[in-house]
Amino acid sequence: MAIFRLKIVGVHYAVNADEESVAVETEEMHNRTATRLSELDRRRPLVVLIPDTTNPVDARAVMAHVEGKRIGYVSKTQLDTVYALFKAAGRQTLIARIDEVNAVKHGWMYVTVQTDEDVLVEPLQPLADEWKGWKCEVPIIAPDESRFACVEAEAVLETLLPANLVAGIDLVEQYIRLWHKNSLHDLSNESRLTREHYITVLKEGLKEVSPDAMLVSRIEALVVALEKQRTAICGNKRMHLRIGVWWKQLMTSKEMQLLWDSWTGRMEGDMERSKGELDALLRTLPFDLYGLVNHKGLFFSRLHYNHVPRKTFHEIVSVMLLYERTLMEMQNGVEEGCHETLPPLKKEEEEDKFVVVIPQELQTPEAKKILAILQKKGYLDKDLQPSKLVGWQKGELAYVLCERLGIVRKWNVMATLWKCHSGTLRTNYSKNFTEQKAIDFSKELKSLIF
Repeated sequence: MAIFRLKIVGVHYAVNADEESVAVETEEMHNRTATRLSELDRRRPLVVLIPDTTNPVDARAVMAHVEGKRIGYVSKTQLDTVYALFKAAGRQTLIARIDEVNAVKHGWMYVTVQTDEDVLVEPLQPLADEWKGWKCEVPIIAPDESRFACVEAEAVLETLLPANLVAGIDLVEQYIRLWHKNSLHDLSNESRLTREHYITVLKEGLKEVSPDAMLVSRIEALVVALEKQRTAICGNKRMHLRIGVWWKQLMTSKEMQLLWDSWTGRMEGDMERSKGELDALLRTLPFDLYGLVNHKGLFFSRLHYNHVPRKTFHEIVSVMLLYERTLMEMQNGVEEGCHETLPPLKKEEEEDKFVVVIPQELQTPEAKKILAILQKKGYLDKDLQPSKLVGWQKGELAYVLCERLGIVRKWNVMATLWKCHSGTLRTNYSKNFTEQKAIDFSKELKSLIF
């Protein structure tokens, strides 16, 4: 008999799946995650592992389902193990049991899968092999300073790590931070492996310097920065927002202008021909990437998860840049040769732009007057969202405001305005309505609006 222990991650995003429109994580979201994990820890229900082959980010992803709802995904570092277990079981589902739960903030949990005999785990065919059949014959955008900075940092760190981690900590810190800053948009397989290597070496170094609190603190700070960057790359929402800025910078860069001049010269200024050739090339991309060309967040997430080589990554970026510029030229009718001022970009971040929805109950003259008072006093911001209020204060504000306006569906109305769960507002209010701090806060609010 053999037991395999698997880590389930992404619980926070699964629990808060309906909060995708919220660009900033809230205390309510973290509370909801911790509550859900605590409940799972207490009851320990069965967990079913299921391949998520249509996952827009990673076609190899394996989701964890509990009682009809997704609770997260198996860590990508253990996917080889899971697929070996699928193969040994002869089916595409596995029954797992909860073994350990970390019910704080983003949270995670471990589950175990039991087999009658040991299972040989063999690495799946490297996904990078899929890229060997893709050939790019368009000009490639020239490296910018960030790529050269990464090369510099990697060269120096190769001589310092791991042997000189302690003695050369000043240089290590300087160049890790240089690499961290400039590798943010390098989603290639080489960059991923380099990041993992630095994290591993730094964690090993912590064992050597444990008596030195100052040194431990400095190394831990580097580890945290690299791990946060890794998390940001995995988070589709953060990836989407970051690409909005990065892509705009690329489109308006001097490197892009040189690339465009070279390409249009080859196409002899024929935009229809340009579109046709680039479209045909994008259609040959593996992993169904062509279907995501208009969704850059998902497009580049899938590139990252499918281990695109660095050279190929920059080739694909070049094709995407040329394709979008071609479409812009055709749409806006820019005259040939006039490229000093680029036409307006289609900002991807507009899809994530925060839009305030004011329920009908809050559109009366009286409601508008009271909301204006709360804005003036700093309880609400310009978008009518709670300003610097913690969870219980939001619950109290929602209750007092709706009580003043005679709104019956108070939790649903305020949840619509604030884009949160009505149940969370109700829970936050119920937990604190007898506490003195909540009573005092309620009196303060009522003195303003009653």
